[in-house]
Amino acid sequence: MDVILLGLNVLIIGGDRREVEVYHQLKKNGANVSLYGFEKFHRSKDITVTDNLIESIRLSDVIITPLAGIEANGEVYAPFGKGKVCINQPEILKAIKPKTLFIAGYVWPSLREILIQKDVIVKETREMDEISVPNAIPTAEGAIYTAMANTKITIHNSNCLVLGFGRCGKILANTLNALGAEVTVAVRRKDVLPWIEVCKMKPLLLEHFTEEVKKADIIFNTIPSLVLNAEVLYRLNKSTIIIDIASHPGGVDFAAAERLGLKAFLLLGLPGSVAPQTAAEILCKVYPDIIVSTLKRGE
Repeated sequence: MDVILLGLNVLIIGGDRREVEVYHQLKKNGANVSLYGFEKFHRSKDITVTDNLIESIRLSDVIITPLAGIEANGEVYAPFGKGKVCINQPEILKAIKPKTLFIAGYVWPSLREILIQKDVIVKETREMDEISVPNAIPTAEGAIYTAMANTKITIHNSNCLVLGFGRCGKILANTLNALGAEVTVAVRRKDVLPWIEVCKMKPLLLEHFTEEVKKADIIFNTIPSLVLNAEVLYRLNKSTIIIDIASHPGGVDFAAAERLGLKAFLLLGLPGSVAPQTAAEILCKVYPDIIVSTLKRGE
């Protein structure tokens, strides 16, 4: 890796085992790296965890936050933190120096604008093909594993409804099909329907999917907007399992699902929980290159 990483100060805020592996990879490439929000992580002597977020930010050339993204309230995904980690507080934002490279899966637009006005270089990575396409595999596997663990039937011969046919939707639907499920895929665009049919699955326009929900044993949602609202959920059989793997804000009214006694699962950070090593390898291939290429261009 390019010697430009030598002596570079990198702060990783929040995340799971994936970010720990990124920590090790960046250290191997010469960077000075520290973690924040990992108080509950079982760590060895070769991991540096800071408890002074503001001072660590002041010293950082690069700040990395999780692929899950940053919420509207500034909260960062930090399952190993002792409490919530929020970075939209004035004293924290003030500590970020101009020309800092800020890497995040997704940044809420209002926060992104604040960072850009401070002359911070923002790189959003969640939609990068180099990350999202390979990440779709452990995401699909984790979703199917959750379905298998929470139903009394096999995936084989089950009626599965997949909402969306993007990166995750394609891999998920094709994997279910390979396992012998009866797969229906609902999409917004008519031009996608022939592709679903060619893959030997039942195509359906999203505007008509409410007619199919009663037939589903398992519903997998990959659409990041409210498609399974209270009205739709009311039509479901009580035995139907709902699994939401969509990025923020998701696509299920979970409060309504609970009221109706439905089993609904919101699965965040699946790659990091079901296949942390594979998911970490994906990030380790991409993040050092982002840092090098950005700093070389002098952005």
